[in-house]
Formats: sequence, C-alpha cells, structure tokens
Amino acid sequence: MPQSLKNTDIKEKKLRSSIYISTFSNRTLLISNVNRLIKNDNQNAFICFSPLESFTKSLEDEFIYLFKSNLSKYCENIFFAKNKSITSLKSLANDIKKLQFKKNKSITITIPDNIFATSSERDVISFIKELRFLSIVKNATISLFIYGRDVHLIKKSMTQHPNLCAGYTNYQSIDKNTYLEHIYYWGLNTGMNGESETYHSINNNAPKKYNTVQVQHPHSNLDDEDTVYIAKTAIEYGYKIPDTMIYAPTNSELISSLQAVSKAAIVLSCSDQSCVSQLGIQTYQLRQQHGQNVKIIIKEMKPCLRYADEMYLLQAGINLIVHFGTRFSRMQSSIEMLKGQRFTRPLPSSVEDLLSFHSETATVKGFINALDFINYTKSFLPQLEAVQTQFALIKLECLPNINVSNYLSMCSIQREGDIMTISRNSMYLFLQGVRINDLATALHNIFKLPIQDIFLSETSFTSIGRIEHELQHIGENDIDIEDFSSYENKKVETLPTIPQSTSLAIHKPLDF
Repeated sequence: MPQSLKNTDIKEKKLRSSIYISTFSNRTLLISNVNRLIKNDNQNAFICFSPLESFTKSLEDEFIYLFKSNLSKYCENIFFAKNKSITSLKSLANDIKKLQFKKNKSITITIPDNIFATSSERDVISFIKELRFLSIVKNATISLFIYGRDVHLIKKSMTQHPNLCAGYTNYQSIDKNTYLEHIYYWGLNTGMNGESETYHSINNNAPKKYNTVQVQHPHSNLDDEDTVYIAKTAIEYGYKIPDTMIYAPTNSELISSLQAVSKAAIVLSCSDQSCVSQLGIQTYQLRQQHGQNVKIIIKEMKPCLRYADEMYLLQAGINLIVHFGTRFSRMQSSIEMLKGQRFTRPLPSSVEDLLSFHSETATVKGFINALDFINYTKSFLPQLEAVQTQFALIKLECLPNINVSNYLSMCSIQREGDIMTISRNSMYLFLQGVRINDLATALHNIFKLPIQDIFLSETSFTSIGRIEHELQHIGENDIDIEDFSSYENKKVETLPTIPQSTSLAIHKPLDF
C-alpha cells in the first residue's frame, strides 16, 4: 500500500547549502509544485531555462495567470530564457553562476529534459556538483526541477549517486486529475526520510486514498493460475482449443461469464482499430473487478493496433499484447511466462480519465499548407503530452538543385493524422504516435527513395519546447504554391500524335 507522505516543502525542514532535485512528467505538475513551493519558502530567485511563452504555451489561461501572479507576489527575482535553445549543461551552469543571488535564501531552477538527452552521465554529475557548490557558497537551498518525457535519464543518475543531492523526488501523472509523488530519499534537518509513495489530486494537494487494484478482492485466495479464459475470436481458424482453456464466443460474452477469478489469464481479441476504445474500457473494468493478480492479454488478430493504441491499453491495465502473426503456441508460452507476476502500475481514477488517454486520430493526412500545419501541430501537442505518447517533428533540408515543391511527388503518407508541409528550403513532417527508434522505418515507408539520397540533412524534434520553437521558423519561411493538388496528383502526359504523312514501318518476313 502507498505510504502517507510528510509535507517536504515546508521551509523549516529543508537543509541549507543543499540541493533538492525533482523530476516531472509534464509542465502542469511542475507549475503546480512551484505554486505551492514559493508560498511556503523564502524564495529569492526563480530561474527557467525556457522562454516564458513556450513554457506556458497550451496551458489554460487561468492556470497561467495564477502562476504569474504567484511569482510576482512571492519571488524577488524572476529569470526566463530568451528565445534560444540551451546548448550544453556546461554553458547552462556558467549562466547560473553569472546571476546575482542573496545568501541564506532559496533558489528554484527549472530545466527541460531535452538537454539531458544529449548529455553524458559525466556531464550531468558535473552540472549537479556545480549547483551544489553554488548552494554552499550562498548558503542557499536550491530546488532543481526537470520536466519532460526523458526524465528517466536523470532519474538513473540520482538513484545511483544519492550523495549528489539532499533529496530526490519524481512526480508522475496518472491521469488529468491524479499524480503519483515518489520520494526516493529526502534529507531534512530532523533526519533522512526513506522511500515512500503518495497519490495526490492536482486540484487538492492533500494525500489521496487511491482505490485501485491494490484492494483485497473476494476471490484473491483462489488458486486458478493455470486457468486460461479466452475469447474464441482470439483463436485463428484451424487451431484446436486446448482442454485447459475455457472459451466463450466473443469478448463481451467471455467477460460476462467470469465470476470467481483470482490469478487466471484472460485473453481478449482485437481485430479493428475502432474497437480499441471499448476494449480499453473492458480491460479497465476487469482489472478493477478482479484485482492485480489476473493476467489480461490482448491478441491482435489483424494488424490494426498503432503505437498510441498500445499505450492506451497499457494505461487500461493489460499485461501483454500478442501481435498479429504470432503463432498460437508462442502466445501460450508468453502466458506461461506471466505466471506469478502481479500488475503494479497505477490505474486512472475513472473510465472518463482513462478515455482521456485515447487520442482519436484526426482524419487529415498528407500535405497541408504551412499555416494549417502549424495550427494542427500546436493543437495536438498538449493532447499527446497528456496521453504520454511519443511524437516527432521531422525537418528535411532540400538539396539546392531540386525545387522544394518537386518533393511532394516523392512521398506518400498513408497513416491518418500524419501530415507534411514545405517551407522555403525544407520539408516538414509531423508524425503523431511514433516511437523515436521507429522514425527511420516511418520515413522509409513514406518516401520512395532513400532519405540520404534526396535530402541534404534530417533533424528530428521530439520535445514540445523544441517543436514549438521550430514551428515559428516554419511560419517565417512559408511559401505559396499555386495549386497544391497538382503536385500530388500529376497525370501522365500523353505521347504526341504521329503525323499522318510520316511513313510507318511495315512488318513482313525476310526474303532469303
């Protein structure tokens, strides 16, 4: 069970000449924490290494107003980065040392995670040591806040080198209303607090009783781990159902038939992407009803699941997805491997919160003009961040001897929701729901020729801050094409007609 958490943000308990590090899965959690911290702490400076506009972009106006008013009221010095990207942790540390701070105060430093993705562990450790030295010189308490999808990079360093800072905490969004606060260690003037977890409501920071799969279920002592319940639609035609499996014709009939289940495996089928939303709800309800010891497996009967769908089903409480093409015997082996395992991931608070993780793919795809491309991407970024799905903006710099508009005939986007546009000397693609390590495969499927043969360079932007910054360049370098459709739907020109006066060749056998 999650343990209750003491309030670690009260100023009397934090140590001077120390650094405390917190990582956040998104900006909303970070700003909520800053709002609480600066009210209870003697803040001398708030430093954010992102421009104010990009740091607060896509957030609600009321939320932004509260953040700005709290900074103005409780913080003496406020610093935001200019409209430029951070180059390295070393230059960032030099910028911090140039700022003037009062002694015996508290300082909050906020950094996006993308800089850590391009920094070695040695650079990270060196940077934190620089901040620790600054805290000693100023006799200050430094709170270092890092946010984004790649916070696991800093998490590894903090857990392996606990001597670098006085405390480390990770804040993970569970759904739009709930988050998990995981304290790894937290040094106070009364001693060191050990590891603990607490669930909170975003609107009310009081510890929350989180009623999930960790409650005791009436059939939890039933020994049915060797039992497999399976929908007949999850079995390929021609396979004989083993005697050890209990089956029902469809997913719904199988779920309705389940009564006393404790540790058994439940196999559901998925044959169409339109069924994913309902399948997630069914999985979520199964997990809530039967607890954390049951194994819920999704068998993909047709190649219909996208990466975003898999992430949604993971949030719903599945243990495993068996992808299309996997032999039935291999699936049986995978079920055997799940024996003895328990599902420990936190679930969303309600079905409504679960559905917020299921992003409906827009019907638009392919080429659109630059302005629509910018607006579409901006509107989708907050949604993709909320559902914790990876995405990418790809910039392809065109060769100087090829007209940029001619590239439109070289590519073909098939997935709904993936779009592209062109600027003065580059082509841009926005791919939603794509793993970063699958970008090369995605580009190979879009373009008829190898990328390295038809483009000068390729740059991928995978963080919200960098994407929003690059979108400004797209707007500044927008170009007009008279007829967009003519480049995508070029007709083959007919051969010229042969003049009637021209003598034609005659086919006849050779004379010997």
